[in-house]
Amino acid sequence: MVGAGFTACVVTLATTPLVIAYMRRLSVLDIAGERSLHTVPTPRGGGAAVVLGMFSGVLATVLTSGRASAPDLLPMTLAITIFGLIGLAEDVAGDIGGISPLRRLALQGAGAAAVTATTVLSVTVTGDGPSAVLLVTAIVVGPLWVTAFVNAFNFMDGVNGISAAQATVAGVGYALVGAVHHNQPLVVGGVVVAGAAVGFAPFNLPRALVFLGDVGSYALGGAIAALALQAAMSGVGVEAVLAPVVLYLADTATTLLRRVRAGERWYLPHRQHAYQRLATAGWSHTAVAGYTCLLAAICAAFGLAVAAGAAAPVRICADLAIVAVVFRYLGAPRRVAARQAGTPAAPVAIPAQRSPERPATGALAPVEAAGSAHRDG
Repeated sequence: MVGAGFTACVVTLATTPLVIAYMRRLSVLDIAGERSLHTVPTPRGGGAAVVLGMFSGVLATVLTSGRASAPDLLPMTLAITIFGLIGLAEDVAGDIGGISPLRRLALQGAGAAAVTATTVLSVTVTGDGPSAVLLVTAIVVGPLWVTAFVNAFNFMDGVNGISAAQATVAGVGYALVGAVHHNQPLVVGGVVVAGAAVGFAPFNLPRALVFLGDVGSYALGGAIAALALQAAMSGVGVEAVLAPVVLYLADTATTLLRRVRAGERWYLPHRQHAYQRLATAGWSHTAVAGYTCLLAAICAAFGLAVAAGAAAPVRICADLAIVAVVFRYLGAPRRVAARQAGTPAAPVAIPAQRSPERPATGALAPVEAAGSAHRDG
């Protein structure tokens, strides 16, 4: 288990410089725009090294466990492959318009359906078998969940280090939940995701030598979505499944809802996510990523308490605590603005980061500025 995460980390560390050089050679660069949070042209597509790292972690698991006894990581591996390829095509072709929104959505939907089918088959064959209600729910909701979360992860990839931090929290969170439930695919899959994210972090924080790009945000988002779906179908409580990623979901959902209610064209590039507003208010990228990571880790810890079989009163308290943390995060930009309103205004220098916001992807929005779409992570 630890060996798989270590392998993913080392391979990502070793291959990222090669990916940076290759992306520069191909002129796959993000140029700053008016909605960007960075100022210096920076290579994108660094997530290709993350994909290689995760593949290496999976391969190390198979080789050390033996094919017969290796945990079933096929759903996660399929998600990494499909969404990584879609993201890579988008990164490389981004300067000439990329993949059209409808085609991208169709590719994502087909990939999400394949991941869901593989997960259903995996859990049904290797586990005790989900109930009929859970099985039908997974078949219907699974493709929507995977597509939505891949896009949410992409939208949230907007400041240095934030996605590496979130993937680390989610990976460790699911690994611990898997340990509590004796679910080896969840344990190993979580460790592999976390290891690859840790390996990428030094190249993206505090100063971005390379951006994660669509290839990285799609692949990590797909891997995490597949692990969450696998956990839910294996009987893990909903709080434990959602807690490690609830901040990303809440920020994306509330931002889109706020823009729709304001009559704005919600699918256009913007800088209205909570984390973006913290950055434009003067917080450094490191501070934003660190704050988000800390609150995500707290949520994951409360979710773990639920997964450990806490009594009903403890579970209710854990649920309320998660809700409180989410509101704390969403309200942070308002608190910062209120404090600034009470002090003399001073010029704010935005730390170098972020690329021109160009169309994002998928079910949540044909165009939004984030991650590879907001392109800073």
